[in-house]
Amino acid sequence: MTKQSIVLLITSIILFIFGIITTISTIVILEFNILVVDNTYPALRFVLGILFIMIIAFFVTISIRAYGYHFEAKLSKEQYNMVKLDNLTQMYNFDYFITLLQTVEAPFSLVMLDLDNFKEINDKFGSVIGDLVLKVIAKSIKESIRINDIVARYQGDAFLIVLKNASPQNAVALMTLIRNNIKHNEKLSEKNIELSTSVGIQFVSQKGSTEVLFRNIVEALCIAKANSGDNKVVLHDKIPFSKE
Repeated sequence: MTKQSIVLLITSIILFIFGIITTISTIVILEFNILVVDNTYPALRFVLGILFIMIIAFFVTISIRAYGYHFEAKLSKEQYNMVKLDNLTQMYNFDYFITLLQTVEAPFSLVMLDLDNFKEINDKFGSVIGDLVLKVIAKSIKESIRINDIVARYQGDAFLIVLKNASPQNAVALMTLIRNNIKHNEKLSEKNIELSTSVGIQFVSQKGSTEVLFRNIVEALCIAKANSGDNKVVLHDKIPFSKE
């Protein structure tokens, strides 16, 4: 619930209680006998009744308005999340990732991780298991990176990661660990699913063209995918990052 809706709700409750206390206090101070008032002063009974109804109506109106503010805030948040998040993995989408990338200060390491055999898994196990695989990869990445790092789903089975202030050596070590965690994930092992991932890394010591940055990282990823065995984490050899 938003701060504005909470204030409105609390205000309405206070006014409602204040109205009840005021009414009771008036009766006590004036030493009204309710039965006598009811029989002798019908007009006063009418006024008190109208006052009570107005208090109730005000309380209901403010409560509805407070709920309205809460609902609008919740809807706005959901719409905002739809713009910046990938529905399946709840990671940032590519468009929002690019926006965030512009704000990152060098040095950092940009990583692209891609699943080698995703089409085979989809063909063999179906799209439901395919979606599970992507969620497992997303979870494994999120659990391994720091809170200030940035991760996004790129296309299909590819993911992008910004490791802030991470040296090339640290980036390689971390992505090797993440590859290992994905490969030996218990949830996938129970379903006899073996995953192989490839990783391309570009270390950025000085920010330059985003186009060149992505060209370098895709080049590193392609080399990684062509490698055999576990030599699947490739660091681009252009250090520092070259400008156009």
